[in-house]
Amino acid sequence: MGMMLALPACSDDAQEGPGGSTGEGGGGSTGEGGGAGGFTVTGPITGETAPEGAVVAVVWIVSSSSPDYGFNFGEGSLSGATFTVGFGSAPPREALNSNGVGMGFVLLLAPGTQLPGGEIDADVLDTALLGVSSRHVIVWRDASGQGFDWSGSFPAGFGCGKCVTAPPGEGFDSYEPVDCSEVEVQVTSDPDSLEFCNWT
Repeated sequence: MGMMLALPACSDDAQEGPGGSTGEGGGGSTGEGGGAGGFTVTGPITGETAPEGAVVAVVWIVSSSSPDYGFNFGEGSLSGATFTVGFGSAPPREALNSNGVGMGFVLLLAPGTQLPGGEIDADVLDTALLGVSSRHVIVWRDASGQGFDWSGSFPAGFGCGKCVTAPPGEGFDSYEPVDCSEVEVQVTSDPDSLEFCNWT
């Protein structure tokens, strides 16, 4: 399993529940929920300077399967030190965990990287990864799914979250809703140094 896929989702203990790819909520990028009719997130690039022509993608980590995998879904662009990603529809079922929650991480990849839609080759990320939203996530919540312990605080449909580190000895980290303008992509020449949220 590649570095990007191994760190955010490192066990098979995700809560089980019915999957799905529909949801409700008002559109927008403020963290107040976005339905399937279109959703956009714009946020800052921090750390090192992103090279011109870098590729922006959203990889949805699915930890309820064995093995875990990443699924590329969403359109992205880069303008200076700001990224924008957009979604014209709900994530496909294959991008969601079996409990109905999708976990989308914004990635910055080396210029010229070809990342087709759908399930991804982790080796591509290992060689091309420049930055990632290691402490923030784009969430899709299916209201009919069981979800995670923390996901009930998110609206149905799209939203954005920030990592909440678990106290020592208390298991996994969680996420809390935030305005989507707070989603931050950290760029570094040493991706192994990034601190990922251990959410499952």
